[in-house]
Amino acid sequence: MRSSLAPAACLVSALAVAPALAEPPRISLVFGLDRMTVAAEDIRSVRRVDGQGQGAALVIRLAGRLDPVMSALTEAHVGETGELLICNELAVRPYLDAQIREAMFVISDTDIARIDRLQAMLTGPRCADRPGS
Repeated sequence: MRSSLAPAACLVSALAVAPALAEPPRISLVFGLDRMTVAAEDIRSVRRVDGQGQGAALVIRLAGRLDPVMSALTEAHVGETGELLICNELAVRPYLDAQIREAMFVISDTDIARIDRLQAMLTGPRCADRPGS
């Protein structure tokens, strides 16, 4: 699955944004060897937008301190396809056509059940509690 990332993303070559966790990071954005990881406490909001029978989207805003990380990662990987993982599960393979300066993601899909699952994984107390695990 290939899609564009709307205002969203982040960078980390050897920079781990999240502290060492017993469970996987809540969100990871990966371009080759560069990775940005985000712990649950760095997710500021997850807003769902329903599209009148045409699917739905999740607008995910991260802590402002991650804006420079996102900007650096995306600047280094314009023109590349990465992987956006939620609880180590592939959510989307975004194509990056421009640098993203704000630490936010927009994930859209016509599969409402998939959006429901991703939303539960993002807002639940732990990755281990995700639906279907």
